[in-house]
Amino acid sequence: MDAQGRPRPGLIAAALFYGAVWGLGEATLGHLLHLVRVAGLPGLVMVPIAVLIMGRAAARSGSAAAVFLAGAVAASFKLFDLLVPGTDLLALSRPIQAILLEALAGAVWIHLSQWNRGPVPVRRQSPEKGRP
Repeated sequence: MDAQGRPRPGLIAAALFYGAVWGLGEATLGHLLHLVRVAGLPGLVMVPIAVLIMGRAAARSGSAAAVFLAGAVAASFKLFDLLVPGTDLLALSRPIQAILLEALAGAVWIHLSQWNRGPVPVRRQSPEKGRP
C-alpha cells in the first residue's frame, strides 16, 4: 500500500500476470492431468509449478498479498474449464479450493518469512593493526 492506502501498481501487475500464468497452466495442463485419472498425478505436477509461480510473484512484488491475489486470479481462470463439454462443477470445485489454499499457505509463508527476517545485522570489520 502507498501513503494514500491504495495498492501499489507493482503488486497488482505482478498478481495479475503471475495469476494468469498459473491459471492458464491449471486450466490446460491441470485439466489434462485430471483426465488421465491417475490418483495424485495432478497435485504432483501442478504444486511445484504453483510454488514456483508464487515465488516469482513474491519476488517481483515483495508482498504476500500479491501471492494470494495471484491465487485468486488463477482460481478464476480455472473456471474456464466449465467451457469444456462434460466438465462437472462439483469436480471443478476441488482444484479451485486447492489453488486458493495453496495461495493462502504461500501468502502466510511469505508474510511470516518477511516478519521474522527483521533487520539484517551488518558485521563491521575492524582495521588490522599495523597495516596501512
